[in-house]
Amino acid sequence: MKICVVAARSGSKELPDKNIKMFAGKPLLAHTVEQAKDSGIFDIIAVSSDSAHYLDIGREAGANLLIKRPAELATDTTRKPPVLRHALTLAEAEAGRKMERLFDLQPTSPLRAPGDILGAAKTLDSRPDLYNVVSVCRAKASPYQTLVEEAENGRVELSKPRDARYGRRQDLPTCYELNGSIYAWRRQPILEEMPALTEKTGFWLMADECNIDIDTSLDFAIAGFIARHHFGWPETR
Repeated sequence: MKICVVAARSGSKELPDKNIKMFAGKPLLAHTVEQAKDSGIFDIIAVSSDSAHYLDIGREAGANLLIKRPAELATDTTRKPPVLRHALTLAEAEAGRKMERLFDLQPTSPLRAPGDILGAAKTLDSRPDLYNVVSVCRAKASPYQTLVEEAENGRVELSKPRDARYGRRQDLPTCYELNGSIYAWRRQPILEEMPALTEKTGFWLMADECNIDIDTSLDFAIAGFIARHHFGWPETR
């Protein structure tokens, strides 16, 4: 069995109530619930939140498991692994069966396609050596060329110095950015609360136009522009 978890805590400070902010005609988290439904692969679509209002929105969008998150899992410093383990445990008790796959779909990534969810699922299913699969996009800046960090002497240096293997720009490794949109997990790593990146993590590459994580008002405006002008979605109100 497969479960999708949409973790939507209330109380965002940078962009108040960002998880339910109206985007292209519906609350933000509703887009993620609907994408999970449209993928057609989930036995359970769960919304985990500390807010009854958020849970109502999730139910109206099509979630079939509403998880009221305890206060200790809804603070500014709460890590995601305990939240996912809590959701997995409750879902298995509800279903009376084990969930072999858990997908963590971020509600602030409204432009993912159901095909991205399917792609991550197929990647995980085809690679029994992997614990999980994360979604990425092509990096806009290369740590071998343009990303710098402060050195001990106060100057800047490349984050990843080039060596003799990479004589030309074309020879540099392709770099990717984690975009937070999709985390596809096997069951046991969730129970053990493993980190998202290990030596057994694979990736699913998403299109540039789908790569948005809304955290600020500027992110929200950019996402709305892409939704209208690239995808033809209704104007955000």
